[in-house]
Amino acid sequence: MKLVYCDFLAGCFGGTCGMLVGYPMDTIKSWQQASNCRVGTAVYKIIVMNNGLKGFYRGMTFPVLTTGLLNSMLFGIYGNTLRSLQVGIIDDQKRKKILHRHIFVAGSVAGFLQAFVANPIELVKIRLQTRSCNTNGSWECLKHIMKTEGILGLYRGLTPMICRDIFPYGIYMLAYEQILEILGSMAYVQEQRQRNAKKNLTSVNNRLELTLTTIAGSIAGILSWIFVIPFDVIKTIMQAEPNPNVYKNMIHCISVNVEKNGWKSLFRGNCMLLVRAVPVNVATFMGYEYCLEKCKNK
Repeated sequence: MKLVYCDFLAGCFGGTCGMLVGYPMDTIKSWQQASNCRVGTAVYKIIVMNNGLKGFYRGMTFPVLTTGLLNSMLFGIYGNTLRSLQVGIIDDQKRKKILHRHIFVAGSVAGFLQAFVANPIELVKIRLQTRSCNTNGSWECLKHIMKTEGILGLYRGLTPMICRDIFPYGIYMLAYEQILEILGSMAYVQEQRQRNAKKNLTSVNNRLELTLTTIAGSIAGILSWIFVIPFDVIKTIMQAEPNPNVYKNMIHCISVNVEKNGWKSLFRGNCMLLVRAVPVNVATFMGYEYCLEKCKNK
């Protein structure tokens, strides 16, 4: 029971850390994707239309309040799904042999399920970031959407969001674990771990483990986003559009935007998204590992 509790608590803390670090870059990315513009233009619009730097944090209320819930849900589902898959295998060698497959499946399941909870939050955030919702705050924007579009309006862009999240979260978890394994097999790392063990240092209070977590989290974050950028672009475009009749579905949105702006528009915001992935995933994983270690040793 304690393991379940620690998974959810650590996910909550890690998600909050990642959100605080990456939100300004996320706002720039959203403007790029919704307006099909470059970084400089996006930054200019954000500052001018919001009368200052506060525009970089517009719409942050819902993400901050819910990122803990979403990440605790994500890591909680991941941890419990992984244990469920592993516990049914009695043979230790067979369990280790298919561990990586189970990690990918557990991550994908977690990504799929959390998309249904995260979509309304993403919708409100993007509407406020791109000023397609001119209300004063997140709650007012949410009520406006429900009043004008109904409950189904909160799930605009759900299909591309599921496509964006289901496999990348599997890749995210798998890459993180495998990179840690590779780094952990290095002679230098093993030697340092032996020294740290003699000093009774744990993963939360020595520089080696934090460095390994930083490297693994950065690479895992980039790898998980490379193949799904077009889905993120389409999701943003569909959610930023306040008129529900403009795009019939994901395929229609893709065809309209490719015809209008060319296929390169499907990769708009890729640089900002990949750059953002490094600090966000580092902060998320470090926060997760730190809180998990503290919780288990409590």
